[in-house]
Amino acid sequence: MSNIFKKTALVSSILAATAATTLAHADQPAAGFTLTPSIGYSAPDNNRDIEDDRAFGLSFGYQFDNPWAVEFTYLNLDSELSTGQDIDADQYRIDGLYSFFNESSLTPYVAAGLGATEYSNNLDGDGNTQLNAGGGLKYALNEHTSLRADYRVVEDLEADHTDQVATIGLMYAFGGKKAEPAPVVVEPTPVVEPEPAPVVEPEPAAAPVKTVLPYDIQFAFDSAHVAQSEYSDLQSIADYLANNPEQVAQIRGFADAIGTDTYNQELSEKRAQAVADRLVQEFGVDASRLDTVGYGEAYPIAENDTKANRQMNRRATTVSFSSREAMENDMPN
Repeated sequence: MSNIFKKTALVSSILAATAATTLAHADQPAAGFTLTPSIGYSAPDNNRDIEDDRAFGLSFGYQFDNPWAVEFTYLNLDSELSTGQDIDADQYRIDGLYSFFNESSLTPYVAAGLGATEYSNNLDGDGNTQLNAGGGLKYALNEHTSLRADYRVVEDLEADHTDQVATIGLMYAFGGKKAEPAPVVVEPTPVVEPEPAPVVEPEPAAAPVKTVLPYDIQFAFDSAHVAQSEYSDLQSIADYLANNPEQVAQIRGFADAIGTDTYNQELSEKRAQAVADRLVQEFGVDASRLDTVGYGEAYPIAENDTKANRQMNRRATTVSFSSREAMENDMPN
């Protein structure tokens, strides 16, 4: 087996082992389609008398709004027999993938599926059913594009052949943007006009406007890191502030009930500041229009009695105001 393949297989094995360390930090992805062109190396079983050689591939899949995905893959394996005769192989697979999503840009996954390989010289195993299993790692370059390394062991279920394939590709995700609900506008608080002065009658004060933006930024357990999957909501917040330049906004951080009151208070403040930093650094929001505050484990939106409910309470929300005075006098509902 070539040094290139050995190195690729070693990297893929390390990546698969990394997956086990990320199970406690699952973060739900957006559903959508994926397209992955790739290039790599194939290592047929020694009993097949086929030389190791390059592989080109193209995969089309669908990522559900959970860790599972399904993918169809075509690989062209160009090689030659030990006798020097050229051979061309077309491999087709349908696979299931399970990804370990987390708050970082690295996403390990495991995969398995069924397929078949057709050889130009009708070799032993031509068209037989094959089982493949393996895994890999995706590294997010941005919201839609990731580098992807993949390693598979391919077992012929009808003949005694065990092949290996390792590839590196560029995966593009599309059609998975979160739906953007309309902002919820809270009616202005009525203002009681003061009694007119005997000489000068004061002008009535303008009613403050408070707008709760419906974009909850979710956090992993014990983390203040803003995941890439939340960037579409951050873009919506930035767009709203750009369209309402007279308003200021307050980022409010919250925590679940695990941990001490003091620790959760500090964590909620860090979460609010992390969202504000991303809005300023990544989306160009003027820092002077943002304020942050943490409420610890107060004001939960669900009972802290299940894992799912605690995930809902690990959040940051955004509220905009027509004035800083209105913002300073407001408390969460």
